[in-house]
Amino acid sequence: MSIKDDGTIIDALGTIDKEIFEHQDKSLFPMYKGLIQSYLQLIWDPQNNAIYEDCASNAYGPNKEFIPLQDDTNFNLYPDSDITLIVHAD
Repeated sequence: MSIKDDGTIIDALGTIDKEIFEHQDKSLFPMYKGLIQSYLQLIWDPQNNAIYEDCASNAYGPNKEFIPLQDDTNFNLYPDSDITLIVHAD
């Protein structure tokens, strides 16, 4: 997936949501059935501009530089970043 050069995790999640909305048959889980409206909704708290506390992130740039997504959702992602987000189901 590609985002603009100064893109953030919020931009990346929005891009994923757009792709899934346009190609619902490729979704990992049935968002189109109304269970979840978007990955952005599931992971990002817009009131606090933060990743929800029950989500974990493992994010690194191409040279293994750490990306502090939990601390700063406005952090500009490095090109070719490797990002894993884990949503804990309670």
